[in-house]
Amino acid sequence: MKKLPFTFLLLIICVYSCFAQTDYSFADFIDDVPSNIKKITAWNSEITEKGDTITSKSEYWQYDKNKNLLLWAKPQMYCQIEKKYDEQNRIISLEKYCGESSDNGIITISYPSKNTIIEKHGLSGYSVLIKKQFSYNSKGKLIREEVYDSLYDEVFNPSSNKYEIYHSVTVYKYDKNDNLIEKNRFDLPNLTTAETTKYMYNKYNQILREEINTKQDDGNFNTSITKYSYYGYLHKGETKPKIFIINNTLISDYSTETKTKQYIYPQKNVLEIEITQTNTRINPTSKETYQLIYKNNQLIRKKYFSMPQKNQDRKVMSWIDYQYIFY
Repeated sequence: MKKLPFTFLLLIICVYSCFAQTDYSFADFIDDVPSNIKKITAWNSEITEKGDTITSKSEYWQYDKNKNLLLWAKPQMYCQIEKKYDEQNRIISLEKYCGESSDNGIITISYPSKNTIIEKHGLSGYSVLIKKQFSYNSKGKLIREEVYDSLYDEVFNPSSNKYEIYHSVTVYKYDKNDNLIEKNRFDLPNLTTAETTKYMYNKYNQILREEINTKQDDGNFNTSITKYSYYGYLHKGETKPKIFIINNTLISDYSTETKTKQYIYPQKNVLEIEITQTNTRINPTSKETYQLIYKNNQLIRKKYFSMPQKNQDRKVMSWIDYQYIFY
């Protein structure tokens, strides 16, 4: 049997994306989808106080033969997203309807040249025309991204008014091992710093630290620091460390928030994730534990546990089963 896939951790570690991987994937399946997949359905089961089990269809995904997501939906939340692609598997439209969300509507994407993307957002109450241009180094690494965003409110602004313009450029810097070590976003035309991001790696080219400083409306910067810890470094032929920990801290004028995600492998084909969150404005510390269970390299169940003081007293509270249909 194949080893537990490490794809979702690699996605966390990949801290940049290239032009062909523009991120419109927020509703994709939680792990890499299997080949020739047509549909994935999630069935949610909960145990009531009386001990009964209630099961319902909670979510589903539909894909084309190129593993492109065509439809994602949460029926109980009256929420769905549809996507369309061109012959080069580039997304050309995204239509979202989720309750009364302000970002409902249609996004159309075009590619007038090799290094240019134009997005037209026809969302609830406003429209956006975004133009993105990209530059790469000799190794194909993204080194510059310029975004020109004209945003106007169709409802409240007459056509004679000037539109508010958002114009920024992001510059990327790499080390000799092609690891992204710095990313800086500047607001144009004054070239003022809007956000800076710095990364550190170990000798295995695994990310150790990510620090993001983002400028707020009052001119101050919020800081977000993410630290990555590995125990039992990857050896030749291995696909996962024994334990992987992510510590994220967000520092602002109002509070300090921390979030720790610990990935443990208690047995073959089982990954256990424990999430701990604290906030200086909210006294209680929240915890969540769940397991991802795989079979034939496919996620088949996500199982949630109670969080008692003693680990041996924990119980299964609910679970999600994933059903696969192939072409």
